[in-house]
Amino acid sequence: MNHTDLFLPYFSATYTRKYLTNVYEKKEIIQSKTKSYQVSYSFMYHLQHGQLYFDQAAVAPTELKPVLLFYGLIQMLKACILTTEPTYPENSQVLAHGVTTRKRKKSSYQFLDDEVKIQKNGLFSHFLDKLFHMKHQDGQKYQMLTLLYHLADMHTMFFKIYGKEISFKGTYNDKQLSFPASTLDSYHMTVNRFEQYLESFPTSGYFKGNERITETKTSIEIPFIKIANSHYSLPWRIDIKGNYYLLKNRQHTDACHLPDLGIHFLLLYNLSMICRYEAEWWGELIHTFDGTDLPFILQYLKIAQNQIPTIISTFLTGIINK
Repeated sequence: MNHTDLFLPYFSATYTRKYLTNVYEKKEIIQSKTKSYQVSYSFMYHLQHGQLYFDQAAVAPTELKPVLLFYGLIQMLKACILTTEPTYPENSQVLAHGVTTRKRKKSSYQFLDDEVKIQKNGLFSHFLDKLFHMKHQDGQKYQMLTLLYHLADMHTMFFKIYGKEISFKGTYNDKQLSFPASTLDSYHMTVNRFEQYLESFPTSGYFKGNERITETKTSIEIPFIKIANSHYSLPWRIDIKGNYYLLKNRQHTDACHLPDLGIHFLLLYNLSMICRYEAEWWGELIHTFDGTDLPFILQYLKIAQNQIPTIISTFLTGIINK
């Protein structure tokens, strides 16, 4: 499906008002019908503008893609926020990006080692709170390498560049998720401890009931009471084909509890800042092929272009189907 097709129903004011009314009623927001009329055009324009940015990114040179993708994501996120907060934005604080980058850039600068820092107020913390009920601490930092670890579709690139697998691949079948038995050794856990670990993630889809995790010589079998949301399913990361992955290093797993949209926001924010304000480094990276940053960045931009509209569409559809 063309990405534009994902949002076609929302380009009808009649459909959008009905959709928003249903969403607001589900969330028990008062005067749901009135507010759906007030919000509908803002919602539609945010989606439409976001789609335009993505359409332009598809044909733009690499040098410009991060800016277009970042602002496209922002527009789509604002549409999503309106489904849960019809009065958005209530103040100017929630309009700022809410993220900062390090002052740069030394001659030895490498993108994978770079960090971004979360601010107390801004769009980043606001959408995590409104869409995923996540609270973020002011000053929390995320490394680019860590963020890329948590995108399952990037794992093949890590193997190609570094020659080692960074994750275990699971198999989902008949309400069970199977992982290699070596998963327990990698996490230094017994079955009981691993059960407790999974229970600490409300999004894992695992719940200790009558069925327990079973261990064989070759695998561990994990019962599910529901299939985890493919875009927010910690500690699992799920690729575009629906395959489940678990990072081999527990420290890497625990270093990032963000949903996919949060990861995309931070990566695209940093890349957009680089391409706007670090033109010399950005240009040299693209044209000299120095180091290992470029393959990861190019692969990531391709993933972001293809996946973000689908994630947004899935989120909007999922609100109604809950």
